[in-house]
Amino acid sequence: MSETLTPKQKKPCTNCPPLVVPRREYTPTRPSCIDCVEKHLGAAYVLLTEAREGYAYRLRAVGHLFEAEDESQEWPELHAALREARNRYQAAEEMPDWKSLEGMLIEVRQTVRQASV
Repeated sequence: MSETLTPKQKKPCTNCPPLVVPRREYTPTRPSCIDCVEKHLGAAYVLLTEAREGYAYRLRAVGHLFEAEDESQEWPELHAALREARNRYQAAEEMPDWKSLEGMLIEVRQTVRQASV
């Protein structure tokens, strides 16, 4: 029984780089991964757009917005937009501009694909 209660370590995303490389004047807490950014934004979107009541959903949504922000440090424009969206939601419960964020995700994904070819 106790074996089932022991948390298992998460498997890293298969697309994430294995190392965190210092960039300019900062060292990110984790490697940037556009797939993980999209995953966390999707989770935040679901939590914020479904009719849900209760503070736990707000905390989860803010957490997913932060995770998307943290995963996007390699792309400064996207990172700044995600940070602004999270801060606005936390301060005034203003919904993120999902269309704008989606457009930025598409642009970054194209850049990532071109770089890997």
